[in-house]
Amino acid sequence: MAIRVNFCISIGMAIATSLFSAIAITPAARSNDAGNQKLGTVRALPSLQTRAHPPLQPDTLHLGMLEPQFFKYAQDNNWAAIATIHRDEYTMHQLQPGGEGLYALPDRNLVYVRGFTANIYFESDRLVGIRLTPDNRDRALTAPELLMLVRAWFPDDVLSVIYQVAPSDPRKSIVETLIGTIPKAFEQDLGKVSLPFCRVIVFPSPVPVNTLSTCNLNI
Repeated sequence: MAIRVNFCISIGMAIATSLFSAIAITPAARSNDAGNQKLGTVRALPSLQTRAHPPLQPDTLHLGMLEPQFFKYAQDNNWAAIATIHRDEYTMHQLQPGGEGLYALPDRNLVYVRGFTANIYFESDRLVGIRLTPDNRDRALTAPELLMLVRAWFPDDVLSVIYQVAPSDPRKSIVETLIGTIPKAFEQDLGKVSLPFCRVIVFPSPVPVNTLSTCNLNI
């Protein structure tokens, strides 16, 4: 009988020891998991303040972005470099867009980034403006297409856009565009054609893209 009692006690102690070890190991394992999680990317739902992009939408732009950020976008979308000019703290990169398709919210209107060459202006390595001129190898943008492109490119910015349209063109194709601002060091590049500039302010969605604009020779 004594042997049986001792045997039961031994089994009970072994079970208790196993339970104690499991309790002690679990927090340590969780601690290690937490440490590993900090080293990787924590997956979480996006903030409610984050604007949702349509499916397959490429990265978008914003004024003030750094040159490496912009060139990451350009590289991902097959933009081709044409020329670079430095003047004091200002830089202009002339590029040929890659033709990517973008969706302008809120109606998800599709517009393609093509039909022009782009002069990208940076001040102290930060994006301040984009000048667009027609590329004769493709059809030029119309005013509605231009404003949709601006909305799709810069979904979160309020932007001043000035552009020229030839009055005799029934399609109302864009002759020249400036999105944002142009540095003083490059102002002589703007307005090569003697046409009035039209100005429009593009707001983020859900404000509609306003196709009404004011036109003035002296903008």
